[in-house]
Amino acid sequence: MLGMSGHLFILSLYEEECAEMKLADIVKFRKDLLFDGAVQLGWFENNQELAVRAAEHFVFHGPQYHGVREDDLDSSSYSLVDTATFALDIFKRITGENPDEPFTMAIAGYGTGKSHLALTLACLLSDPASHVSEKILANLTMADEEIGKQAKELLQSSNQPYIVVALNGMADFDLGAEIIRQILQLLNRKGIDTSALENLRPRFKQAINFTKSFYDTLANEYAEEFGTTCDVETIVEELKCQNEEVFRKVSRIYEKKMGSPIQAVGQESLHDFIQVVKQTYCGPGKPFAGVVILFDEFGRYLEFSVQKPHVAGSGALQQLFECVQANSDGVFLLCFIQYELKAYISRVAPELREDLSRYVTRYDSLRKVRLSTNLETLIANLFEKKDKVVLEKQLENTGFESNLVQTLMRKWFPDLENHALWVDEDRFNRTILEGCWPLHPCSTWALYKLTSVGRSLQQRSSLSLLAEIFQEVENKEIALGYTIFPVDLCNQTLINEFLASEYYGQQGATANSYESVLQKYQYELTDEEKLVLKAVLLSAKIGLKAESKQSYFQAIAVFCGREIEKIEIAVDSLENEYAVLEWNDLLNQYEIVDDAVPKRKFLAQLAAKADEYDLATRAEIFAQKSMPWEIIPQIYNTDFGPENMISTKEWNYRIHTCHFDILEVQIEYAVRTWLDSIEVDKEKGQLIYCYVGSESNLEVVKDNAFEKLQSIMQKNNLDLAIGAPIAVLFLHDVDGTFGQRLAEYAVLDELMNDAEYDRYKNFMNDRKNNLEQEIRNQVTDLQRAMQIIFATDKEVSGSKLKQKLTNLFDIVYPLRVPFPFDGFHTSRGNAAKDCQLFTIDLFKGNVDHEWITARPPQQRNRANSVLVDAWRIIGKDGLIRQIPGNQEVRGIIELLDSKLDTEDGESSQPLNMGEVLKLLCSPPYGCNIASAGLLLAYFVGSKKDVQLLQDNQSINIDRWLQNAMVGNFLSPPVLESTEIIKISGESISEWQKFLDEWDLETTLIGKQKYYLEEEELRNRIPVPLELFWKLEINRKETMEALEELNEFYKEFNDALEKVQNGIEKDSFPQISWGAAQLAELYRKMEEEPEKWSDKQMEEVAEKLAEARSETKLRFDDWLPSQKVYHIRQLEKFKDKMRYQIGENLKKLGFDEEREKLEKHVELVEQNVEFLAELERAISDVDAMISANAITDMTKISALHDWLKQAEKLNERLKKARMHRRLAQDDINNAVKRLEDFILACEKQLESYQDRAAEIYNVREINSLSDIANWRNEVANLIQIFEGQDRDVEDLMSVQKQLELIEYHYKLLDNTSLGSEEFERLCGQLRDENDLAFVDDSPPLDNEFIYQSIKESISIKRKQIADEWMKNTVPKLEAIEKFDASTAHSYMTRLNSMPPVLSEHQRGIAQQAIEACEKRLELLEVEGALALFERLSKENKMLFLKRIINEIKDFYVNYAKSS
Repeated sequence: MLGMSGHLFILSLYEEECAEMKLADIVKFRKDLLFDGAVQLGWFENNQELAVRAAEHFVFHGPQYHGVREDDLDSSSYSLVDTATFALDIFKRITGENPDEPFTMAIAGYGTGKSHLALTLACLLSDPASHVSEKILANLTMADEEIGKQAKELLQSSNQPYIVVALNGMADFDLGAEIIRQILQLLNRKGIDTSALENLRPRFKQAINFTKSFYDTLANEYAEEFGTTCDVETIVEELKCQNEEVFRKVSRIYEKKMGSPIQAVGQESLHDFIQVVKQTYCGPGKPFAGVVILFDEFGRYLEFSVQKPHVAGSGALQQLFECVQANSDGVFLLCFIQYELKAYISRVAPELREDLSRYVTRYDSLRKVRLSTNLETLIANLFEKKDKVVLEKQLENTGFESNLVQTLMRKWFPDLENHALWVDEDRFNRTILEGCWPLHPCSTWALYKLTSVGRSLQQRSSLSLLAEIFQEVENKEIALGYTIFPVDLCNQTLINEFLASEYYGQQGATANSYESVLQKYQYELTDEEKLVLKAVLLSAKIGLKAESKQSYFQAIAVFCGREIEKIEIAVDSLENEYAVLEWNDLLNQYEIVDDAVPKRKFLAQLAAKADEYDLATRAEIFAQKSMPWEIIPQIYNTDFGPENMISTKEWNYRIHTCHFDILEVQIEYAVRTWLDSIEVDKEKGQLIYCYVGSESNLEVVKDNAFEKLQSIMQKNNLDLAIGAPIAVLFLHDVDGTFGQRLAEYAVLDELMNDAEYDRYKNFMNDRKNNLEQEIRNQVTDLQRAMQIIFATDKEVSGSKLKQKLTNLFDIVYPLRVPFPFDGFHTSRGNAAKDCQLFTIDLFKGNVDHEWITARPPQQRNRANSVLVDAWRIIGKDGLIRQIPGNQEVRGIIELLDSKLDTEDGESSQPLNMGEVLKLLCSPPYGCNIASAGLLLAYFVGSKKDVQLLQDNQSINIDRWLQNAMVGNFLSPPVLESTEIIKISGESISEWQKFLDEWDLETTLIGKQKYYLEEEELRNRIPVPLELFWKLEINRKETMEALEELNEFYKEFNDALEKVQNGIEKDSFPQISWGAAQLAELYRKMEEEPEKWSDKQMEEVAEKLAEARSETKLRFDDWLPSQKVYHIRQLEKFKDKMRYQIGENLKKLGFDEEREKLEKHVELVEQNVEFLAELERAISDVDAMISANAITDMTKISALHDWLKQAEKLNERLKKARMHRRLAQDDINNAVKRLEDFILACEKQLESYQDRAAEIYNVREINSLSDIANWRNEVANLIQIFEGQDRDVEDLMSVQKQLELIEYHYKLLDNTSLGSEEFERLCGQLRDENDLAFVDDSPPLDNEFIYQSIKESISIKRKQIADEWMKNTVPKLEAIEKFDASTAHSYMTRLNSMPPVLSEHQRGIAQQAIEACEKRLELLEVEGALALFERLSKENKMLFLKRIINEIKDFYVNYAKSS
């Protein structure tokens, strides 16, 4: 066994081994999981490669290093989850393991990776079995092994992908169309039949069929809409995906062709589309498991949807909500937002806020989670622990105690108290100390603070910074207790971020000061002094709060990782020797000082400007600005509604702000607002915050205020004993500090001029943020003072404001009616529609137990909650009770009954429904428009002896409801114009007798008589409500009878008019037409004789006899005049004679005349047969000319064929001309077009002969481009002369000769050839070309051609030679002045004479060479040095070694000789 010394020896060896380890051996920073740059969900559809790469790099974090809890976020009621737990929860919901509502709203700030998470989920769910999904699940497992295991099991259980719709709310699109497009595109891409969906929107199928049929015919129209590069396959594919823009273009083409656009058939709804997708394609044995809609930047799209509803689609967001809700068993919606949904309302124009609020209220009811993607958690997950034993040893030797660091940090950073991770000792040790090692806790906090809202970095930027810092040290050997201190983070990258932030007016000017000092003293400052400057800079940026100077020194020492004594020395030097640090007593911190403006000067000037505001102005600032600045909320919520079984949202207080001078006006406004507050979502309570300055006596102010309140109540006929839910809360600014802060905030908000802004912009945001928090805190304190008055003479109890305001409601509304009608998030929502249904059916008397049971579950539950359980208006027999069980409701019904009856009980008085609404919504009841409407409906619908009068006219309940139901609730103006009255038994009997007689009448004209009498009776006696149904039936039947009667007279008069016009104009067709109409009319009357009076029958019979006589009399004279003069008229003629005149004769019973007409038509048809041949001949001419366009490339064989066709057509036209003269114009026009075509063919043949002749006359070629042009022309002619074998053979010979000439030209165009060699080669190649045509002479003249080639190349050679001589050969007199280097340089260039030089030029160059050599002989030493300079580096070294040896030998010999 080892003794103590042995243990120590082993321990020392272990410590030595640890000391020699590299940081990368202990932990690894997973930089590979970082994705550089912002991620877009849109990549899922339009850039799969980028999407996959981003998804593979998403960093999940699990509950082990979960950094936050619910307490960390003020006033947040949403569950906080890590991304691993969140992902698993989504998987459980969509797979059905955790069946819950099909919505989730995820809240995460900008730059926290929510788009990255959305893209990762999209890639995973769209193909859970893919390679990228394996990597994603591996990353999830790395964050938490158990969560990763469950996720794999869930996704593998069905082994099916999901239809993923990825929506990026930053884009502008039609929501419904975009969802449909993405789903169809996916189905088409996978080859899945989409006919089930196409049937929902048949207009797209019609567009596809039209495009396939007419694309070639309408090619120009399609090119005009889609561009010349479009093709039919692409257009059809886009239409299959139901692309609205493509459809609109095709519809425009369709309209030009067909005369009208493609019409939408039926109602196209997103709801139906999603439902069919779910039923057809999702589920066991089907291609997909379900539909998942991922909606990134949902908040921004909310804004867009109200700003441009014509683009987003009217009501699209509402449709999306409803269709997901209705298909919750297979469709899931996951939205990502940056802020609370209500925060988006303030971001749009005031006129749009109501519309946006409607959407916000609906989606605000969804399940929400806040993603706790806090930086500490991510860092802990990114540091992969490779050697936990060594890590523990490192943590034991950090040199600081964790609880001491925790205590100090809570002092330095007060907001750390809001983060459980940093306060809870176990979490702190596990996540911060262990998880984030090697970072010092202050380093981790610094990174977190720098990524907070309004700071210098986004989360991904801070992680990139950390990766950069870790990379610098990961391969260094580290000692035990190694730590990355805060100043180690402050590299140039971070400093540049600070500078950029300050440039854009954020976070002061400390970094600019730091840069200025460092540039000024960079060589004088010690390393520790530079560290201190970094620590001061960083502490200012993250908001260090020191209690004293000593505490500040302690913090700086921790930031630097140095002893406090060294820090004090460095600070002393910086403060006193360099004067670059200055202590701020107010803030307890050092500030870096350069030539810039100090912060205290800014604060002094700010205070001075604020002092310019007098007390009255400060009070006005509070009244006007406190709500826009969001210092005072708009609504004060109470629990009165839920406590009293009322689910609607009106039992809260609307807040107003004012000061005493305008308090009276504000109270008047509050009273009017309260009196108008009858909506379900409009606050009944009115709470006024009144600012009271330091100069005022609060008690006097309160007394005066109460007097004003009493006066205004009396003025509005309101009894203070009954009261109103109105309160005035006084904020007494006793010491004036509240007003001072308001004044400073106002200065910063609007009164700094441009010069001041430019000077102080670096400090303004910091001070503004601090002021905002200070003002909010002071409002809370002043509110606690509870200086308040109420609009009641009763005492309002309660120790807190919320209790008092709740009790005020209790005092004012003692007989409040319970209304547990859930779902009233908005007046236009789902609950409102149900309430509308209940109100309508209560008015009609339809509601009973059976009616409730037949409702869908949600409606059934609501009806039971309100009508059965709360109001108890359904009896045990299942019918509506006359006396409700609820005491408050019973009291209301009895009150209304008493108002309807007079005291004697025999007569009745009208009861105005508008007055009833005001009564129910006022104290002591406090109903809203929904509950009051239901009570009114119950009161009216449960009675059989009442009638409604609107504008003093009886009205059926159905028709009245159409007028009164404006939206989901009753219209107050309609209620004010409506009265309820009782009806006696005698009046009911008189109406019953009249309606029975009306019902028995059969003739149309008799029903008309009763219809007129009904109005007279109604003026005497109102229609009983119970007989309104019978009256409506009689009215409906009579209206139908009147329509039929009107139609009869219309047809009768129309027929008579035709006959009369025909007689006047001697038009047989008109007479026969009118007579036939009379015959048909009389036949119909005979089929239903009970509808017609004898007088009506006799009148029609008489007129029919007259019309028949006129028709028969004129027929024989009219028939022979009916002829046809053109073939195109024949079909129309036959149609008119057989199907118009013939049918008229048939209806009149004139069979003999009809037979004569048929024979006449056959004779005319025989006479025009020859015209058909003429029409075909002309058509064939047009077809041939249009189909055969003549171009410069039309083949000769085609032209000959066309001439033959033209000759045959000419013969046909000549034959047609001999038969008939009536169509001479058409024939002559066709002959003319044919002759023009023949002439064009002949001219084209002549042009081809001219082009061929030009080829054989080629005499001169000056360049390769000339040869290429001639070769192209020959190739074109070979194609044109195809079929003309001899011509083609000759042209092929020309092509062969040109190819050989081109080859020879390239050989001659060579500057390496000497002049003699060039001359010789020219002749040789010309002969070679001649010999290539042994059997026959070359088709082109080689003599001329080769001579022209020789001349053109010779000119080029001379130009090259002249240029070389000019640039290379110096004058002889200049050589005599050359130094050795220049002479040697020229001689080298002269020795490289190009072959293109002439003999004369070579002689001149040789003279220059000899002159250079002569000059170099004169300059031997310089020449030697020049030669040395031209040696390579290696040869120079070799030369120097040898020359040194020569020198040594020289001196030795010299010494001996001496």
